[in-house]
Amino acid sequence: MTRMVVVLIAASLLSRAATAGEERFRLRLSSGTEVQVRLMRPSESAVRLPAIVVLGGLQRGCGVVDLIPHTTNAVLVGFDYPVALPERVSWTDVLPIARRLERGIHETIEAVARLQALLMRRPDVDAARLSIVGVSFGAPFAVIGAAQEGYRGVVIIDGFGDLPYTLRHQFARRWRARYGVLGDALAWLAETAALQLVDVPDLEAAARSLRATQSVYVIDAEVDEFLPERSRRALHEALRRSSAELTIETMPGGHVRAADEQKISRLYAHATDWMRRQGLLN
Repeated sequence: MTRMVVVLIAASLLSRAATAGEERFRLRLSSGTEVQVRLMRPSESAVRLPAIVVLGGLQRGCGVVDLIPHTTNAVLVGFDYPVALPERVSWTDVLPIARRLERGIHETIEAVARLQALLMRRPDVDAARLSIVGVSFGAPFAVIGAAQEGYRGVVIIDGFGDLPYTLRHQFARRWRARYGVLGDALAWLAETAALQLVDVPDLEAAARSLRATQSVYVIDAEVDEFLPERSRRALHEALRRSSAELTIETMPGGHVRAADEQKISRLYAHATDWMRRQGLLN
């Protein structure tokens, strides 16, 4: 049934496949959840174009395609995450948030796989040149998606590993100012409780399983006020143990923010230059 749904959706797109401009459609996941997808095709040329799936921060969803310069030589794809978390989190909210987060994690991983299947079937897409870009919160899903599916290029911007420690760090950042030293203790309790409820994917195992046919480009902020060094190092070490070709670069400044459009443009320019060197873009 799942394969049939994918084929039917793909077939409905074929008649429009070579039309330049924006397409919007919905992917229905196995849970019944629907996610909105935006696909930007820059040209009506009959030439098959590479495709880039972009996973931005949690609040951006498919709007991430508006934050990056539209390329003339690739199809850009973004989608809305099937989970929404509040900006402010009380320690009493941890358990219900954990349940929503677990479902959202698995639905996002499924959406990445469904998109890869759709892109592989599109007549206007070069199936041999599919890339996935993960920025901040989107980075783990890009790594897991690349490990499970056929994305040849993987770009990680301000990414992280060691999900349990990263989760604790985020709780502590919010609660330390309010509760002082007690905030760190509450963060540890929140992490422990959340991980008892949430089936967290093994991000490092996914990173280690990347294949020799894949290439990975990591861009880290010089001073990342959002992510602890331990989390970044965990991802680097796992990627180095994979068979994929790995390039790691550090860029000046802090953690990428959606409001900093100039920085996003610079980072994307670095990413596309790397993709061209890898033969993933024209």
